[in-house]
Amino acid sequence: MMASNRGSVLTFGITLVLSLVTPVVAGGGQFREPVRAPDVFGGWASTHVIVRVIPGVTAGRLPDGRLSLLGGAGARDAAVEDAIADLLEIWEVTAVTPTADPAPQNEELARGLGLDRYYTVRVPAGSDTPALVEALRAFETYVEVVELDGVGGTLQTFPNDTYFDNQYALHNTGQNIQGQTGIPDADIDAPEAWDLHTGTSDIIVAIIDTGVSHSHPDLAGKLVAGWNTYDDNNDDDDGWILVSHGTHCAGIAAALSNNNQGVAGVSWGALIMPIKVLSDFGTGAESDCADGIIWAADHGANVGSMSLGYSDGTSYFHNAVDYGHAQGMVLVAASGNTPGSHFYPALWANTIAVGATDNRDQLASFSSYGSELCVAAPGLSVYSCIDDLWNGFDSYTYMDGTSMACPHVAGLACLVWSANLSLSNDEVRAIIESTADDEGSPGWDPYFGYGRINAQAAVSAATEPAVEGDVDGDGDVDLNDLAALLAAYNTCVGDPAYDPAADFDESGCIDLSDLSALLANYGYGT
Repeated sequence: MMASNRGSVLTFGITLVLSLVTPVVAGGGQFREPVRAPDVFGGWASTHVIVRVIPGVTAGRLPDGRLSLLGGAGARDAAVEDAIADLLEIWEVTAVTPTADPAPQNEELARGLGLDRYYTVRVPAGSDTPALVEALRAFETYVEVVELDGVGGTLQTFPNDTYFDNQYALHNTGQNIQGQTGIPDADIDAPEAWDLHTGTSDIIVAIIDTGVSHSHPDLAGKLVAGWNTYDDNNDDDDGWILVSHGTHCAGIAAALSNNNQGVAGVSWGALIMPIKVLSDFGTGAESDCADGIIWAADHGANVGSMSLGYSDGTSYFHNAVDYGHAQGMVLVAASGNTPGSHFYPALWANTIAVGATDNRDQLASFSSYGSELCVAAPGLSVYSCIDDLWNGFDSYTYMDGTSMACPHVAGLACLVWSANLSLSNDEVRAIIESTADDEGSPGWDPYFGYGRINAQAAVSAATEPAVEGDVDGDGDVDLNDLAALLAAYNTCVGDPAYDPAADFDESGCIDLSDLSALLANYGYGT
């Protein structure tokens, strides 16, 4: 039986793109092809080329002072050297210097390998160095080899999901998304994080929303039993009439990944618990959301993703949030899509309130902001799963909203926890906030919070050995940790002020031994 007296609710991110975009399908395989472009991973340097000269040839200057390559004694060709000098002038070459720097200590071995005959030809940044390579190769009486200097880096883990290139939030190469060209690396550094961990099924994320599609091929294999508090039954499938909101959010957080179809989730391994607290049209009461949090907390959910908002904030709802937190959940909430307005549950301290950014690391024009904001994440033109009448069953589309930013953070919480299962929910949160890339004004600000999330930095911090004294889990032992410990000093388990993160010896009380441990490590990491 349908519940009555439904309160009003705003589901952040219901703006749908009704016409699906058919993206270019990239090549499959565990690792994607590198980007063949200047000054990016897989490309080449635009600032210089490498030349190996004929034995006896050196770099130097002609009598008129121009840079050139000079032949050995008795083997100089004035016409060639003059032509090389002209070419270097045209290309605005700033220097020609030995490439080996410092020079190899074993001179005989280096000479045998020809390392002493390599020179770096330096040009202004952004030069068409492939064309310069071809031009220099014409001087074969002076030059043996001319090469581009390749650009590499860490071997980032790229999934083979069909539409991964649409997911700028995870990996931004500057691709054009919905008519806006992005800025490379204005993303959460997901492939770099996946080098460290791709997530585990030990962690469950509850999508507290309109339900989650049971039939979508990018989600069906990830679902665990959920609940429908809106209708008070076990029908937790997403509504297909209009919204498909929860399905979209679930795909962002934890879609089946590296499965040669669809999209990748932030956490490849996390399981998904559908908690339907809203109608198929995206409305519902605060008490339904509160009941959903309680049910998820009681049935093993580690993380709760709440891409929804309410304008009132009842005490029952507030206490349910505190219940979920006390049960060990990381609760993440969308901040809202109305600048100047504030919404619950994002306003409460035991949630991570999330704002939205675009593919240029700018705050989205619709994103709410204020003192409650904790972090930001991509929320404009986010590509994920959809399963509704208008967009196509078992399909994909773009959506906008802090609703889309929220599951990026929830997925990251799953990833961080997967990397270190011994962390508490407060430690997971502290890591996410302390490792965010600072945007806007230095430090925390009401528009970006602590910054746009960085998955690589967060997972890396989670895998670092814990240091006694690091109460807030940010990798430093500093004044913030000392203040937190002193605030909880002389408290024990059961006392509201007791902070388990400050109980380094796990005695159940925060006392002199804990203070001594902090002071012994004071200054670590700072």
